[in-house]
This record gives sequence, C-alpha cells and structure tokens, in this order.
Amino acid sequence: MPPGLDKRFVFNILLSVAVSLLLMGVLLSGLVGSVHLTLLPKIKAVFHRTSLFLVGCYFIAGVVQAFFRAVRYRIILRASEKEVPGLFHLVLVSMSRNMFVDMLPARLGELSYVAMLNKGFTVRTEACLSSLSISFVFDLIALALLLGMLLIYQLITSELQPWLIGSLLVVALVSGGLLVFLFPVLSFLGRRLEPLTQGGKKLITRPARLVRETALALQKVRTSGIVMPLLALSLGVRFTKYLGLYLLFLGVVLPSFSAIVTSPAPVLITLISAEAAASLPVPAFMSFGTYEAGGALTMIALGAEKVASGIILLVLHIWSQIVDYSLGITSLILFFFVASRAGPSAGTAWQPRSRRYIFAALVLLVVGVAFFALQARKVMKMGSLTAPQPGISVARDKNAAIVPLLKNLHGFVVWSSNRFGNHDIVMLSLPEQKLSRLTTNPHTEYFPRISPDGTRIVFCRSQVPWVSQRNPVPWDVYMLDLKTGKEQLVVQNGNVPTWSANGKRIRFQRQANQFVEYDLVTKKEKVLLATAGKISLPATVMLETPAWSDRRHQLAVTLRGTMRATAVIGQNGLVKKVAGGCELNWAPDSSYLYHVDHGGKGGNVFFKVDPDTLKREIWFDSPTEYSHEYFPKVGNRGEYLVYGASTGDHEHDRADYEIFLWRIGSPWQGALRLSHYTGNDCWPDIYLY
Repeated sequence: MPPGLDKRFVFNILLSVAVSLLLMGVLLSGLVGSVHLTLLPKIKAVFHRTSLFLVGCYFIAGVVQAFFRAVRYRIILRASEKEVPGLFHLVLVSMSRNMFVDMLPARLGELSYVAMLNKGFTVRTEACLSSLSISFVFDLIALALLLGMLLIYQLITSELQPWLIGSLLVVALVSGGLLVFLFPVLSFLGRRLEPLTQGGKKLITRPARLVRETALALQKVRTSGIVMPLLALSLGVRFTKYLGLYLLFLGVVLPSFSAIVTSPAPVLITLISAEAAASLPVPAFMSFGTYEAGGALTMIALGAEKVASGIILLVLHIWSQIVDYSLGITSLILFFFVASRAGPSAGTAWQPRSRRYIFAALVLLVVGVAFFALQARKVMKMGSLTAPQPGISVARDKNAAIVPLLKNLHGFVVWSSNRFGNHDIVMLSLPEQKLSRLTTNPHTEYFPRISPDGTRIVFCRSQVPWVSQRNPVPWDVYMLDLKTGKEQLVVQNGNVPTWSANGKRIRFQRQANQFVEYDLVTKKEKVLLATAGKISLPATVMLETPAWSDRRHQLAVTLRGTMRATAVIGQNGLVKKVAGGCELNWAPDSSYLYHVDHGGKGGNVFFKVDPDTLKREIWFDSPTEYSHEYFPKVGNRGEYLVYGASTGDHEHDRADYEIFLWRIGSPWQGALRLSHYTGNDCWPDIYLY
C-alpha cells in the first residue's frame, strides 16, 4: 500500500461512500413507494414550483438547529464527563442523528447519537443515554412553552382554537411523566439494582449496571445548575426547527395553493401532528406515509381539501428529507474521518485490523452502488418533471416535396408533437404534405388513433398541464370529429385508446391494470381484462399499449412491473409470451403481429411475429442515421407503416423523434421522412382513402 495511505483511511473512504449510497437509495425508495401514479403529475408540479429561496432558508435553519443541539449536548456531557468531544464533532453527530431519526420509526434513530459518541469518541454509554434523555425532555418542555405562547397570543387576539389547549395538555403531561421517570423513578431503580451489579451473570449485571450508571449521570446533571442554559438552548432548537419547517411549508403552499390557510397556529399544529405520527412504532421507510397521514388529517380537520393536504405534506416531506439527508450524509462522511482522530483512544472500533475489513467495505460499496442505481432507475422511469423545450424547424430534403412514394397516396397522417409549446395532435395531408394543428389545449395530448372510416380520431389528454407518457394513469380519452373539429370527452381515467373494427366501440387501458371497452352507442363500459382477475398474471403486472383483435379475440400487450415481456392473451386468460420489447400490435387484418425490440443499427428494430407459432423475424431496421425506431403503426389498408425514429435518443416524449413512412416490403432505405422538426414527434397513425 502506498506510504501515507493506511488501511484505516481506505476503510473509512469505502465505508463512508457505501453508507452514503445506501442511505440515498433508501431515500429514493421511500419516495417511489409513497407516490401513487394518479397523484404523480400534481406532486411533480407542486414540487417543481416550490420556492428554492425558502428551501434554502430551511437548510440554514437546519444548520442553526444542529448547532444549538451540539452546544446543549456539550453542556450536558460536561456535567458528568471529564473529556467530551469538540463542538464541531458534536455538530456532525447532531446532523447525522437528525437523519437517522427520520429514517427509523418510533424515534429509534435517536440511538445513532449513542452509537456515534460511544464508538467514535469513546464517550461512556451511560453519559450518552443521560444526555440524550435530558435533551429529549427539554425538547418537549420547550415545545410546551411554544404552544403556551401561541395560546396566549390567540387569547389576546380572540382567535382561540380549542385543539391548541388539548395539544398543550398532552405535551405537558408527557414532559412531566418523563421527568418523573428520569429522576425519582430511575434513581430508585438504580439503588434497587445496585446489588445486582457486583457480580453474577452478565445477562443481569450489565443491564443493572447500565441503569445504575445512567441514573448517577442524570443526578450529576440535575445538581450542576445548568437548567436555564438548557431551557434557552432547547427553545432555540424548537424555534429554529419550526421556523424552518414553517418557511418550507410556505415555499410549498404559496406558489400552488392560494386557498390554503398559512397562519402560524394551524401550520404549527399540522407540523406537530405529522411529527407525532412519524414517531409512532409503525414500520415505514423514513416515515413516508405516517408523516403525511398525521399532518394531512390535521389539515383536513382544520378545513383544508383532502387531496391538497396529502400533496402538500408529501412534497414538504420530500423537500425536508432532501435537505436533512444532504446534511446528514455529509456529516456522516466527515464523522468517519474525524472519529479516529478525536483522541488517543477514540475510534478504535473503526480501525480495520486486516484486509478482511477492507474487503467487507468493498462488498458493502458494491451493494450500495447497485441499490442506489436501482432506486435511481425507478425514479427516472417515473418520467420528467417538466415538459421538453419546443424545437425548431429544419430544412427538408431537396426531393421531399415530390417523391414517387407519395404520388398516388391520398389520405393523412396524425401524430403528437410539442412544436407548439406542448404536445398537441397534428395532421399531415397526403400527398400535399400540408401540416395542420388539430388540438390547442394547454394539457398534454398523445396517442392519436384514426377511426376505421377515417372521420374521427381518439387520443389521450392529461388531467394536468404536463404529464410524462411514462405515467400511465392520469389521462382521459377524447374523440375529435375531423370534419367539424368538435371535441368530446369519451371516458375519464383512460389511456392509449384503440378502435373496434366496426368503429362502434373504443378500447383503452385504465390504471395500468385494466383493459376496458366503451360502447359509443350505449355509453356503457365493460372490463375485458384485469391483472387482478382470472388470468395467469399477478396483480403487480402493469399493462402497456393493449390492442385487441376482433378477428382472433386475443389481446396483444406489453407487460411491465414484476413481469417484462410482450405477450398474447386469449379469452381463456392464457398468457403466451412473444419475446421482450414493447408496443406489440396487430396488423389490420390480424394476419401478423409486430413490435419493437432491441437490436439493429440504432439499438432498436421492428419484428414481425406469426400469431400462431409466435415465431418472429426482423421486419424493419433503417440503415440511415435515424435507426432508433419506435411507435410503429400499420395503416388501415395494411400497405404502409408509419413510425418514429431518432438518431439514438430514447425518451418517448422528450427525444428528437421524426416521423417516417415506409411501404411494407420495399427496401428499408426507401422510408420517407415526413416531419422536419427538432422537437418531439411521436405515436403516428395513417389513414389512406
């Protein structure tokens, strides 16, 4: 090993990076698991609009709060210990402790304070427990004083809210009960258990000695005359904590929810309720779910709207966790470096004595990288927070105006394009290649499909202005009459619609786990397939771009979630896997299937599949630079294929896809480019008269 680079230093580096990656992975896992797909676009919008200035204020308040905690810990420890860690070291412990308290239920994260002081700076366990207990009690006393001041303010302004009295009484009773337990009760237990500390079984002597020594440490603190400094510092801790949370609450609410009350009293009780719920012994990742439930129920009881309350608390929780984990992870990394240098005997527990320690840290690092990468990928799969930037027009090929391929074609192509600032449905006439805009709604629109008679299209419209196509839930299905331009809402909570062969029914996907048919005449819905139904698929499987064959009575579908495949599902519920890939679809006469899968020049190719044998062969792979193909759709006559292709970018609703037309069976290089725009063009369909 190079001079100056000892094993302990390498071990600390590997361990700190591994722990950081694991913690960030846990944070991402909690975020993904707590977000329902229906609320995702609304949550994204609120998150994106949150005031970064007020987030920064919360960050500063977190640093100040950790400083007050560190000073308080140091005062308490000096009352019973001869040597205590420095203030900087205690700030690192405080910031790390704040992170671990959020991570574990029932405030079990408080024990990280004991572990870090004891193992990192060789502070006696008894002193750690006593300082932790006293700090917790003084936190509650300070909270009771803050509630009392708020109560007095409401009495003066004649705006008394009765629930504040109840909250104050609960906090006061808990504080009083803990004081009684820590001093008279624990002292009594210490004296009673003293005979058991002199010998006997370790299983008995060690706990008895711990109780006795902790009681003695508490007594030293009680007689040291530090009550007033501790109370002042505890008030500082509570004030900066709730001031930071209040400012963060304003940063989340003000840009998005004008009707939500933001006066200090109801916000404070909301924050206290959220914290109390998060402290319950309920297993949850970083209190996601419990925190939101406690705070949202309070907001609802105070008159706030249900969905808004849940979104506000979740976004508030996400931002607070991002800041707290940033501070905590940074502090934890620094702690690993300074712990072994804090004193002559400090940090011995962190010193690796053989290469096995470094090997174990390497294994942990690999696990951390893999876990973080998996959770990051899940977040990326949830789609972009914002809409892509519109592109610009590009020059057409010189021979694009008049080509043999278009001379005898009469019809039109439709697709989704963001060239007007949002994804709208556009139409290109053939053979003139005149582009027109069919929709002007500020919400996102995609997946247009032309009716069998060519007079109407159905498409999806998002329920909020921007929704990524990766989110399959918050969409509604609309129908547009091409002659009159009249739009009509067909079904709510529907996605990726298709037409029946006779044009009398529309089929669509709902909640990513149902395939539903809507009768345009009777206005009734019928669930044709559900992953929670009587088919050989688990309920955790998600459906993607389902397409029904009226001739074969089979469903072609892409499966996602806990199963990734393209498959055909019959009326009996039997699932036959085709391959990997996506966007499996039927030819107009159901004589073959086609879909996208990996391979070819640009990473993707179109495959043709025999519906009886499910054998497949490469069908189309462009030899040009636009060879990352997606969105294949065979036209109504079965002679032409329209598709999107990029030069390598992948994201469906953000990459620079162009629309192409290919005469089926002709040379691949003869495919004609129809769109000439650097924005996003996707999901085409073609109709020929």
